Amino acid sequence: MNQPAEANGREPVTVPPVRPSRRPGRRLATELATVLVAALAVLGIVGVQHARDGSSRPREPAVGSPDPAGVTAVLAVLHRHAGALLGRDAGAWAADLDSAPASTGYAGRQRQVFANLAQVPLDTWRYVLVAPVTDATVLAPAAARLGAAVVIVHVELQYALSGVDPGPTAKQLWLTGVRRGADWKLAADDDAATVGGASWRGPWDFGQLLARRGPHTLVLAHPAHRQDLAVYAGLVERSLPLVKKVWGSDWNDRIAVLIPDTAAEFAAVTGDQADSSDLAAVAVADQVSGDGTVLGSRIVLNPANLARLDAAGRRLVIGHELTHVATRAVTSDQMPTWLIEGLADYVGNLDSRLPDRTIAAELAADVRAGRVPAALPDAADFAGGSRLPQAYEQSWLACRLIAARAGQAGLVGFYRVVAAAARTDPATAVALGLRQVLRTDPAAFTAAWRSYLIGRLR
Repeated sequence: MNQPAEANGREPVTVPPVRPSRRPGRRLATELATVLVAALAVLGIVGVQHARDGSSRPREPAVGSPDPAGVTAVLAVLHRHAGALLGRDAGAWAADLDSAPASTGYAGRQRQVFANLAQVPLDTWRYVLVAPVTDATVLAPAAARLGAAVVIVHVELQYALSGVDPGPTAKQLWLTGVRRGADWKLAADDDAATVGGASWRGPWDFGQLLARRGPHTLVLAHPAHRQDLAVYAGLVERSLPLVKKVWGSDWNDRIAVLIPDTAAEFAAVTGDQADSSDLAAVAVADQVSGDGTVLGSRIVLNPANLARLDAAGRRLVIGHELTHVATRAVTSDQMPTWLIEGLADYVGNLDSRLPDRTIAAELAADVRAGRVPAALPDAADFAGGSRLPQAYEQSWLACRLIAARAGQAGLVGFYRVVAAAARTDPATAVALGLRQVLRTDPAAFTAAWRSYLIGRLR
């Protein structure tokens, strides 16, 4: 998709993080991983812990029963390594890294990671064993390259940002340990990449990070965006009261904001390798725990696209993404996309003084030409293409209509009813919400919505 961010602030692609598709969604892993420890009789949680657990597990390369002593030794190194980072002990961090020429690149990058994290406030940094790797096509080349015995472990890096994360989130790493005499050292994080074990890259893998705290925000950016730290922290802080006024306060309003430097970093931290050139911002999250706690919630900004927007446009973008953050715990991927996106645009547009015909310019042109949509947009309408703006505009005005009839509280109530019902019966969830909140049915609502579009946009 090559459509740029619109001048009125609408994001061309903003399907929320809870959608499972690669594009235009942002995944939300909901499966909690079990730490694999019993088979090796070793301690699975091998970092320094200041907060409670939360983790997710993807598929890993082939596993079996490796040498328990080697795995235990590598886990001990990782335990020490985590403590060195949290204790800001650069010497201890570097001492865990293999010094052989074959490991020079990895060791250098890890020393830089330590430096890049200097200003990042961390409550938790630990490594949790998922499984040791025993795939010969992975182990043999690694041992040959390093010239010694190796152990490769699939671990979760569990980390939490101080002041914003209610608990640690989990990211997947495949780390190689090499035996040097009586000691084990860390030598690589990419030996399993070709068989599905690609290690996650965090923002600290892309350069020095600067941090700025606000009452409800922690903004992380690289030096090239030093001036943006205060600008976007302030924008998020000013947008929060409006989101809370509409949705309520039953969500974590401590917000982590990331400002990547490059498209590659944007893809890494959002977990989406598709083209991001059309995005102004996205909200991402890793997991919703059993009690509804959202872990790994981030707003990731694309400063180049945001800079093209006026003040109203930037407020819309931030308000839209904050709404996704606020609603994350109740939103499910069985819900209609028009409702998820429509509510986010409804909140984002609330403080706009622009006429409806300006905000929904593409849809207004269609309506004036007699092309009134016959039905609310479905998921396919949000998959991209030239008519993506109309899908968002139709969704926004559908939520506007619900609020006009039932009030803002009624719109939020409709969202919650549909969200709860969609988890068990997606086909009837909207009908249930319309019946309970508006005392109507889908056919009558669609007819009323079509008339509403004509009235507001013609």
